[in-house]
Amino acid sequence: MTANDIIIDEVLKVENRSFWFRILACSIGYFAMSLWLNSIRTTASLWLVWLLIIIQFILYFSIFITSYFRSKVFGLNNNIALILFTALAVLGRVENWEIIIIPLLVVTMLVLSGINKKISTEAQERFLKNE
Repeated sequence: MTANDIIIDEVLKVENRSFWFRILACSIGYFAMSLWLNSIRTTASLWLVWLLIIIQFILYFSIFITSYFRSKVFGLNNNIALILFTALAVLGRVENWEIIIIPLLVVTMLVLSGINKKISTEAQERFLKNE
């Protein structure tokens, strides 16, 4: 194993761990915010409810945006990825489908991220610049 392979392996680990943290933090934050919002919606003041709804939407769309950017690292076509994650985000807002879509998306992206052997273009540029 060459030094180049060791560096690529370490960059893959760092990118994978970074993605895991972002996607799990967004997902856990979204579900925690949803539970909290549902419990205080009837008794809290309107300004607080709307503030929490805005934060909830930001977390919701962060899940799909994070997945979109990670899918580009996998080599998924930009247009296909954009259509796919936009459709999933819209479908997730139908009734209570986010209960199914978000966990399936997170698990799928974590598995694909674990299988991935490509480093991002940003990491490649940094790596090649340092050689």
